Amino acid sequence: MLSRYRVKAFKPHSLGASQLTRQHATQLQRLGVRRSASTVSSQFNASSTRKNTTAFKHQRQFLEGKRTLASTTETDVQLANRKAEIYTLIDNIHRHEDELAKILDDLFLEDYDHILGIRSWDIDNAFSGHIGHRNYQALEARVRQARQEFGEVLPDDHLNAAELELYNTLYGEAINPDEVLEETDDKQPDILLKDDGQGGFEEVEFEHTFEEDVEVSHNIESELDEESAIERVRQVANELGGVLVEHELQDEEDSQSAPRLHPLTEAGKFATDPKTVFIPHDTVTGPVGVILSNYSNKHIAEATHKVFGGRRLPHSTVTLPPRTQIPQLPIPLSASQHHMSEMEANAYIAALYPGIYAATLSVLVEVRKRLGSKWLRNLITQETGPRVLDAGGGGAGILAWRDVLRAEYETMVPGHPPDAPVPTGKSTVLAGSNSLQLRASAMLDNTTFLPRLPDYVHVRDTTTLDDERAPPKRKQFDVIIAPHTLLEIEEDYLRKQHVKNLWALLNPNGGVLILLEKGRQRGFEAVAGAREMLLERHIASPGSTEYDGLGDSGDMGSVKKEPGMIIAPCTNHGKCPMYHIAGQAKGRGDYCHFEQRFIRPAYLQRIIGARDRNHEDVEFSYVAIQRGVDMRDAQNIVQGKDATNAAFEGYEDNLSVDAASDDTAAPPTSFNTLSLPRMVLSPIKRRGHVILDLCTPEGKIERWTVPRSFSRQAYHDARKARWGDLWALGAKTRIPRHLKLGTGASEDSKKERLQRRAASRLDEIGETEDPDSLDPEPQERQLDPALTDALTEQAHSLQARKKGQNIPSWKKNANKKRIRQAFKKVSSKREEED
Repeated sequence: MLSRYRVKAFKPHSLGASQLTRQHATQLQRLGVRRSASTVSSQFNASSTRKNTTAFKHQRQFLEGKRTLASTTETDVQLANRKAEIYTLIDNIHRHEDELAKILDDLFLEDYDHILGIRSWDIDNAFSGHIGHRNYQALEARVRQARQEFGEVLPDDHLNAAELELYNTLYGEAINPDEVLEETDDKQPDILLKDDGQGGFEEVEFEHTFEEDVEVSHNIESELDEESAIERVRQVANELGGVLVEHELQDEEDSQSAPRLHPLTEAGKFATDPKTVFIPHDTVTGPVGVILSNYSNKHIAEATHKVFGGRRLPHSTVTLPPRTQIPQLPIPLSASQHHMSEMEANAYIAALYPGIYAATLSVLVEVRKRLGSKWLRNLITQETGPRVLDAGGGGAGILAWRDVLRAEYETMVPGHPPDAPVPTGKSTVLAGSNSLQLRASAMLDNTTFLPRLPDYVHVRDTTTLDDERAPPKRKQFDVIIAPHTLLEIEEDYLRKQHVKNLWALLNPNGGVLILLEKGRQRGFEAVAGAREMLLERHIASPGSTEYDGLGDSGDMGSVKKEPGMIIAPCTNHGKCPMYHIAGQAKGRGDYCHFEQRFIRPAYLQRIIGARDRNHEDVEFSYVAIQRGVDMRDAQNIVQGKDATNAAFEGYEDNLSVDAASDDTAAPPTSFNTLSLPRMVLSPIKRRGHVILDLCTPEGKIERWTVPRSFSRQAYHDARKARWGDLWALGAKTRIPRHLKLGTGASEDSKKERLQRRAASRLDEIGETEDPDSLDPEPQERQLDPALTDALTEQAHSLQARKKGQNIPSWKKNANKKRIRQAFKKVSSKREEED
């Protein structure tokens, strides 16, 4: 289909006869446009139109298409048909351009994007001046576009007669640019005017300053330092009997122009500072660059492309847009795999470390905000220091954790040298291969590497009748970071055992578990499934303190849940409103995920081959849960419907935040940020109002609207809000948001469904052939040989295809056609008999 048109790139204002394709010119001549290519080129250069003497008289003529095209002797019907054919041809040209753009995008031929520029030629406007617009809506859109582009000063010959007539009707007569130029030329260029206070201007006499004078004055002004300027201002203030008030000018401007962010808005921010993560060179990118420098750049790039699915690395932490239709597969390289070649280890640290570091850092910053500085400082000051396990990042999670730890320690100990070490505690990294362990150990000191995690699911935790000895001592960690460990486990029961094992490795007195996956449908479903399992079996909530299920012996039993709480991103402990079907859902459009922007290192830029952009937005789904501590009871955190209603009313007048980061006691009217709804999508900013899509503490997805009339402060903060923030300033209206959650994915393939459908039809026919049937109607109505033969043939074909045999397409279509004809024949026969 693409061979029908040849596309050639050229500038829209330099269109020549040699640049028009021969087929397009031939078709236009056939349709009645008797103009040469140079004539069409001149029409493009004149902004696609000229004034036409036969202008439209009223709107009805646009709808009927009555316009003279080439000869006044032709009928209106022929002209209308040719007009429709011309615009159909233009639509086909644009459609073929879209198909070509899709092919280039699928083949990753970004270097040939310059050939796609047909829409920039503005073909519609080139022909509308001679054959008329498509309809009245196209004419009005053309006029409104001209108004937005040029305002009141409309260039000459930009609109044709019909367009100019409608322009004058809608906006009044336009100003000629020649008149503006004449008025400008009449003014003297060296006249200085000032407002006379009566609505006019008066001339101010001044001396012309030459270039030498400008240099002298600049040098004199540069010699005045800040202290002398302040002293002079103080003397002037004393002479006037005033007092010099020292303050920053920026603060005054901010207070006068717009309000600052509300303290509660600042407390609910989900972002690093700065918002874009600059991966540190000393601890991450520098050591990785040194390791990769021992290998060829071409060899590293080829190995990375081979492992992660191509040049754009779709199967790494990169989250390409859904329109690319990349299969949602787990990351091919796992930190726990026991065999990894040298080049695979290089690909792991080059392609996965930056994305895992950025996503983990974003989550750790959010966890620290919700749990407060007291939680982190208690870990630093305990006897063994913080005990941290990286169970899937290959060491990137530990690097992110240490940066958060360093920032907190420098705040806790003022004057600490930036280059001096900080107490990092005990760090453990899961790395199954020796090649990955060697590379991670070059960046991590005082770190223990485990080839595999201990299995605490199948180990007794109490004495038994067969073994009265004390249970073996278990490893316990204060923080467990497990990125990209769920999707690689296919079986659901094994995935639940993995999450249960990580839960058993946590410190039962406040340990934090962080599960993180790619921000796509399958990643969200894996995280949501783990969240649901932990809430169902391990974390106690009001009204759900015991779990009733099968015990180890196979009998029904009741297990008492332990205290715990979801720290982020959820502010509710009910069923996830976006996860209504256990497992994978077919056709899911909405899912909970977040993003973090980071600057790509130089070696990752070379691997991807990026030239125009050095940053990347990594999207991820996560959940952070604390074991053994329930702040809902300790700090009286309210969740549910009451918390949602209170947040809708807003806390703008409540300046006290009972966040965990505040060491001082808060008054009784305070609240915790974990009682607020969270933005699960980017805010929609409209003129005069902002729309927020929030996941409420009640466990529902709602759309809140904050107009300008609701509150000046709330409207200002809503326009500054970002995806992932907690919202505390309320809204004016709220409605439930419609979600695309999909349906349960069928386990059968398309072949199996068709085969089952054919078999069911055969069974129905076989039942009608039963001689003992109670149906008194004759057998000729119950049985149709043609239909039976067609269905039997289709069943045989499906069975052959299942065994691997190749069935020609013509035979498949013939079977379907026979079935349709047989069904139609049976239906018509039964209608005649009835």
